[in-house]
This record gives sequence, structure tokens and C-alpha cells, in this order.
Amino acid sequence: MTLEGCFSGVGSTGSRGGRAASWSDSLEMDTSDRELMTRMARGDREALSPLMERHYGRVYRIALSYLRDPDEALDAAQETFVKAYQNAHRWNASSEVAPWLTRVAVNNAIDRYRRRKRRFSLMEALVEGDHDRQITAEDPSPERKLLGRELSERITAALRALPATQRAVFVLRHYEGLSLEEISRTLEISLGTVKSSLHRALRRLRPRLAGFRA
Repeated sequence: MTLEGCFSGVGSTGSRGGRAASWSDSLEMDTSDRELMTRMARGDREALSPLMERHYGRVYRIALSYLRDPDEALDAAQETFVKAYQNAHRWNASSEVAPWLTRVAVNNAIDRYRRRKRRFSLMEALVEGDHDRQITAEDPSPERKLLGRELSERITAALRALPATQRAVFVLRHYEGLSLEEISRTLEISLGTVKSSLHRALRRLRPRLAGFRA
């Protein structure tokens, strides 16, 4: 299997945030994340697909929460797993795989955002997407759609204004629900830095979102 082949079907129309289960009949599902990472560190490309199957949805959500653009997030998620394969030999076998992958995903999202920021002005019109839309039995009214779109744009603009560390801490805390201790371990920064970054992020965001009621 080629490395590119691992991504076939990922992020297809109607399911950008993950893939339908397709490995239920595979023995790979009985293999631990650590075993898969160990195999990848030895250059085994076959170990990448089951690892992606387990973690792709979360990696995509992190990228989407940080980048606020579905297409960018899709590319970032795929790039994250390419980097995970390329850098598997750097993984500490005594550590958990999920936090390591999360760190790779966050760092990759930060790098992509910085590259995009250099290419485009922050004043460029926001790209509209459906990533903040709630899927319900009935479509919302035009008024609710307008409010939802406005809130999405307000949040997007507010997040874009945050420094990289504050943004990463905010995303992991409020989008992924990680504890402060988990964020500290994942980003490899002190607990004090996590707390101060989250406090500063919230202090920056509140004025930008003040007065908005959906």
C-alpha cells in the first residue's frame, strides 16, 4: 500500500469530519496504538491506515476548530498523518499515542495558519462554510441561519486574532474538552502557562463576542 493510498475516501462529500467504519472485519482493530506506532517507526505503512481510522475524526475536529475552514482542515488532517508516519521514529514508546497525535495536529494547524496568514491578508472576506451548522430534523429559519452565520464569522474572526498558544489552548479546552492537565501534557507546556493562556484568550474573546445573542 502506498502512503497516498491510506487517504482514499477520507473526507468524502457528506462526511468531512471522519469516515464511516470500514475496518470491523480487520484484525488490525485488535492492535494497540502503541503497536501500530512501533510498526510505523520501522517503516510499516500498513500500520498507518488503522491508526487513521481510530483518530482521524478527532484530528480533523482539532484542525477545523483552529483553522475554521473545512477544506483547509481536511488537508491539515491528512498532512498530520503523513507527518505522524514520517516522524514515528521520534515518538517515545513509553508515552500515549493520542496526545502525541494531538500535538502533531495542533502544531501542523499552527504552521498552516501561519503560512496562510502570510499569503493572505486578514482583511480578506471569510470563506463561508457549513462547519458550524447544527444538523437537525428541520432546517432552521432564515433568521436562525443568518444569526448562526454571523456568530460563526464573529468566532472565526475572534479566534484568528489570538496568538498561537492561546488559540491552541482554547481549542483543546472548549472544542475537545481536554482538562488543563491534559492540555499541559499534550502541548508540552507548564500548567501555569496553560492557565494563563486560557485566561488571556477568554479575556481577548469576550469583548469581540459581547452583545451577541443568537
